[in-house]
Amino acid sequence: MKSWIFGAITLACMTLGSAALACPIGNGAIDRPVRPVQNVSFQASEMIERASRLESAAASHDASARALEEEAATLSNRARILRNQANLVNVSDRSSILAIADELSLRAASDRAGAAEDRAQASDLRSQARTLRQRAVTLVRNTNGGGGGWRGKTTQSTPLPSERGVTL
Repeated sequence: MKSWIFGAITLACMTLGSAALACPIGNGAIDRPVRPVQNVSFQASEMIERASRLESAAASHDASARALEEEAATLSNRARILRNQANLVNVSDRSSILAIADELSLRAASDRAGAAEDRAQASDLRSQARTLRQRAVTLVRNTNGGGGGWRGKTTQSTPLPSERGVTL
């Protein structure tokens, strides 16, 4: 009788243990393999949305570049004013004022370089956005069979604005 009870307990533990091993461990999230999205319009809208995010990032880089340019102009004006005033002060103070003016000029040059870098990044982001939009349009056109129309009739598609020479 004791061996029967021991066998039943062992069988129950093995059953519960194998069920516990089948459950995921951790935060409860089940990692399922990512399947490619078959919906072309969804993929195209995702590309367009990403392109708009790239455009907004480019706009923020442009705004940053404008702010840096304004700061550089302000610093250059201050340096010019200090150099003009250095001629009016005592010779012993003149070198320290000119050193401050040189430092302001260096900071202005640094700000201008940062503005140029921000503009280059903005341009790069805009070109990436343009490429994404073109890929989305190409994806939709290629999937729809070139705009096959109703019951397979061929229809004439309208050219893209970029194909007509218009930039967005």
